[in-house]
Amino acid sequence: MNNLPKLDFLYFNLDRTEENYLTNTQLYYDKFDWDENHFDDYIRRCSLEELVYLMIYIYKDKYPRSVFHFAISLDSKQENLLSFISKNKRTISENKFSHYKFLREDVIAMSTEHHEEEYSDEESIEKYWRGESYMQNLFLEFNEEVPIHIIDKALEGKEYTKVEKDNVLLYEVKDSPIASLEVAKTSIKLNINEDKVILYVAIW
Repeated sequence: MNNLPKLDFLYFNLDRTEENYLTNTQLYYDKFDWDENHFDDYIRRCSLEELVYLMIYIYKDKYPRSVFHFAISLDSKQENLLSFISKNKRTISENKFSHYKFLREDVIAMSTEHHEEEYSDEESIEKYWRGESYMQNLFLEFNEEVPIHIIDKALEGKEYTKVEKDNVLLYEVKDSPIASLEVAKTSIKLNINEDKVILYVAIW
């Protein structure tokens, strides 16, 4: 794909310092201006092939900020799957978000699952931010068939295996933030290799 939007903003991160906490939005927009808006516009108007390609491409080599799905959906419902307090007094949650009110006519269902850790009061005072989180998987369903050939194109340069079982095509990717892709006739699920996760600080 030769017409991709600028993607550097997806991998922008900051140390958890007081100065960065107070100025993170300014630092972000000074560096990237309106790149995120252009990214959102691209996702909403591109073809299905381009959408699937981008979904895989941005996760292929480096774990990005979890903003892809926000460009497609206007709202979501949260379901808590698991919660507990860790030994270091963090609140650990596993949450599923079922998205709806889509901005693309070809998307009929979408969900994401996230691992979230809320810092203890002591950590919040020390680190300024309240916690950290990362996406564990992303599921998209369409009203037409997934263009399989574009998945192989998006994975070019990576070593991967491809096996079909029970009408699902399973891609397992080596040395990538993508652990696997589960591709059915009209849906695709991207599973994250949690060893490759980057914990990004929030941009307000």
